Order: sequence, then structure tokens, then C-alpha cells
Amino acid sequence: MMVLAGLLCLSSAWGQQPPASVAMGDATRRDIRVPDSVPNISGSWISMSSNRTIMPMDGSPTPFLPWAAAFFEQRKAAEAAGMPLFDPNASCLPSGVPRVIPVPYPLDIVQTPERTMIAIEVMHNYRVIHMDRTAPPAGYEPSYLGYSVGHWEGDALVVKTTGLNGYTQVDEEGRPKSSALTVTERYQKRAPDVLEITYTIDDPKTYAHPWTARAQFRWAPEFRMGEYVCEEINRNKPDASGRLRRH
Repeated sequence: MMVLAGLLCLSSAWGQQPPASVAMGDATRRDIRVPDSVPNISGSWISMSSNRTIMPMDGSPTPFLPWAAAFFEQRKAAEAAGMPLFDPNASCLPSGVPRVIPVPYPLDIVQTPERTMIAIEVMHNYRVIHMDRTAPPAGYEPSYLGYSVGHWEGDALVVKTTGLNGYTQVDEEGRPKSSALTVTERYQKRAPDVLEITYTIDDPKTYAHPWTARAQFRWAPEFRMGEYVCEEINRNKPDASGRLRRH
């Protein structure tokens, strides 16, 4: 499987004035019907902050409920013993939300008045954020990526995702989640070439209270996505017992 080599450093200091040569947003990926008052976040972005662990950005510990803490400690112990437990990604299942947010793979964003679409290189995932709805349609069946609705609050794109099936993990390290999970994201430009996504995890069946994490991406207009076929040469396929085989 393809792996993005290393993490790219922040290329502009916080608060620095945008250089004249930087034109944020890709006009070819943004519908001309989108008002000029809406920030242009279309185009290609490369991860700056990928981590296999998603933790509260305020430095506090993960607010597990007792069952979730026991579940997580069991996973940590199994991995430390060299016998990691099943990870849905090992069977090439989608990462789900929020795990798909801080991935070490590039994003490509397209903006229209009705939809904001985010293609993610890993496993050819793509998300559709419905800008013309406030809730999922009646009878929506839970899914890996759930149902996302969005709106702009000033310079921030606010995205609320519900309808998640709960079959995946919060992160690679194994923090659990349930189908009661709601994830609320805020997309904002934080520097001339930096897109920041803060996302709040609200799962009353798994965590004692909502908690917020952060991911950052660098503007990369020169970048084009590659092909990612998870099933090909899969080195983390689980065996019959559900334990991972690492080759």
C-alpha cells in the first residue's frame, strides 16, 4: 500500500502575511455559483499532522467510559505482546469518521453550492458534505462515513456527521466508537498555506464527555493523487482468529 513519505513542515509562520505569489484555492475545483464571500478551500492539500493516535488537543487524557477504557487497554496489551487485534482497515474497510480526517494521505476538495466533496487518496475514499440539508434524509441507513451536512459560519466550514455504523475505530491505536457518535468538524485557513480541521467527538456511549482533536494540511496545488488499491499486496490481513498478520 502506498504510504506518504514523511510529514511536511509548516512552511509559513503563524500570523505571517500571505506572500503575493500564493493564490489560495483552486478555481478549477470550485463552482462559479459559490459566492465570493465563501472562503475558497478547493484543491489539493497534503497532511502535516498525521498520527496513529487521536488525542484531545488540550492535552487531557481520552475521556473513556469504563468499558471503553478496558477495551482500549486490552488492545494496547495485545499489540505490545506482538499479537495486535483486528483492525477493520486490515480488511480494507473504510476508515470511517473521524479516523479518515487526520490521515497521512492527501485530500482534494471540490466546492459547489449544494455539495462540498472531499476525495481522500487512501482506499479511494470520498466524502460528500451536503450544504443544502440540515439532517440526513428519513430512513438513512448507517454507513462507514455517515451522513455529513455543512454550513459556513464566517470563515469556518462547519460539518456535522451522523449516521455512522460504529464498525470502525476512532484511530489506528484502537480507540472505540459506537453508532451514537456525532462528529463536528470546523475547516479554517490558519496561514497562507495551511488548512486546519478541528473535530469534536461526541459519543455518549463511549466517552464521558465530548472532546476535540486537530489536523492540519498544507496547500499543494502541484499535487495529483495516485492510485491506492488496499487489496493489492495487503501486508496487514487478519488471520482466521481475527489477529493481524504483519509481514
